[in-house]
Amino acid sequence: MPTAQEQTTRMALLCAGAFVVLNIVFYVLSGSYFDSHRTVVPGVGSVSSYSPEQMTHIRMTFAVSSGIVAVLAFIAGIRPRVIGHLLPVLFGAANLVSAVETYLHDLPGVLVATTLIAGALMLVLAWYSYYRRSRPAWAFLLAFCVVFGTIEFFGITKIRGALDVGLWSAMISPMLKWLTVATLWSLRDEYAETDPATV
Repeated sequence: MPTAQEQTTRMALLCAGAFVVLNIVFYVLSGSYFDSHRTVVPGVGSVSSYSPEQMTHIRMTFAVSSGIVAVLAFIAGIRPRVIGHLLPVLFGAANLVSAVETYLHDLPGVLVATTLIAGALMLVLAWYSYYRRSRPAWAFLLAFCVVFGTIEFFGITKIRGALDVGLWSAMISPMLKWLTVATLWSLRDEYAETDPATV
């Protein structure tokens, strides 16, 4: 059985390798994307719709986003229980802040209620799952992250517009939610069926 040091080294190499490969693939694919989007300028001819600065910015934003996920994935591999519950706490707190912001900006009441309830529930579920090892709390927390991660992924263009940020900056949230899903799922053996009186 590998030692803790060997596991840490293996996880570091895995996350670093995934980060490098992912960014190489993105660099090549983004180059093809940039080349396919061209504008005809009179007297000049066909030029790229993206300036070199814009291309660099997009690639750097992707590198930062994937780097954040890679670092958290490494920590999650070493401390899955901590990261698997810390991230939902951060999501819950962010939802509560969003609820206040949406209320102050006179946005639809259903959005205020949704973010408020989701934020409070995530905090409560994370507490019960982490400290009391409650299987129902763990399962609902996992489901919350699956649902919100999926919704945010498919609604990323609206989120990007609302937050006025780049696509890959906005993608950090759904990526972290899916990292949380994977981390919580890896803890499933710790949540074996127990006597309901102890949950």
